[in-house]
Amino acid sequence: MITIYGTSNCGYCKRAKQVCEQYQLTFTYYQLDSNKELQEQFKQLFPEAKTVPQITWNGKYIGGYTELVAEIENLNLGNFGQGAF
Repeated sequence: MITIYGTSNCGYCKRAKQVCEQYQLTFTYYQLDSNKELQEQFKQLFPEAKTVPQITWNGKYIGGYTELVAEIENLNLGNFGQGAF
């Protein structure tokens, strides 16, 4: 299970969701914009984070969009570098 924390105006957040959908990966997306409770949870989970998205996969911290793509590529799930993006 992939968990993505992001905001509505974040292009990389949208791309992270699209990549998950494209490869039919199960994910949960938490939009932080106006949810104070989620914002506090985000700060506790990622105290050093200065950007979104912040992504975990099966409870393991992945990073942002670029790291998610690398993880998919490492698992041979994607066709990156082949003109897919």
